[in-house]
Amino acid sequence: MFSFFRSRRRRALLAEPFPPGWLDILNRNVGHYPRLAPAEQDRLRDLTRILVAEKEWEGAKGLVVTDEMKVTIAAQAALLLLGLPEHDYFSRVASVIVYPAGFEVPDLDEFGMEDDTFPPLALDGQSVRRGPVIVSWEHALAEGRDPACGQNIVVHEFAHQLDDLDGLSNGTPPLDDPALSDRWHDVMQAAFDDHRAALGRGEETFFTEHAGENETEFFADAAETFYCCPADLRAECPDVYALLAGYFRVDPVKWFPEAVGDGE
Repeated sequence: MFSFFRSRRRRALLAEPFPPGWLDILNRNVGHYPRLAPAEQDRLRDLTRILVAEKEWEGAKGLVVTDEMKVTIAAQAALLLLGLPEHDYFSRVASVIVYPAGFEVPDLDEFGMEDDTFPPLALDGQSVRRGPVIVSWEHALAEGRDPACGQNIVVHEFAHQLDDLDGLSNGTPPLDDPALSDRWHDVMQAAFDDHRAALGRGEETFFTEHAGENETEFFADAAETFYCCPADLRAECPDVYALLAGYFRVDPVKWFPEAVGDGE
């Protein structure tokens, strides 16, 4: 019954004209948007409208959350859903908390308890399982406007939400394709192990040092790279790129033709 009314509300929302001011925001703040094909732009606008409408948007540190902030953040999160045939609009994320800039959270011990002996963690974003997604507006805006910078805190944190859908934070989102599922563990585990080994040798690595913490962070980091530096990811780790393209069902290399070498 609830899903019926929710679907009806969504249809009614999408039947309304897209707010002209929001289109200006997409073109100004979401660098991916002008790169998408027209059909992808249509879908991104629809996804953005529903995410804006269905999440509670909260400002932290006195920040007043504006439509610009909502649309900019929601559209970047929507990139992850752009090609997925079935999804729930991140329904487990009831709220999005927006800080003006980076923020600090308590460091926790192995039992998940606060320990005053640990210095606080400085973060740009955080994903809480079955809880909110928290992002820095400063980073969401800068990285949204420049997708080729290689980082996207919104994509990173919402990728964690996809990972958590099966109740496990293990770097593997729910996979309904048996062939994709069979390849996922081998490809991602091998790439993660190679990355960890390179970090251990003190070598310069393609993925971030943070990606070496565990499989969960590796998946979120790989998702950032997939959407922001797809040509580099395909050149450096073609198996990982192919795997993520199979899961997200988009091919971001097409969005960044200037980054593809002459031999591609």
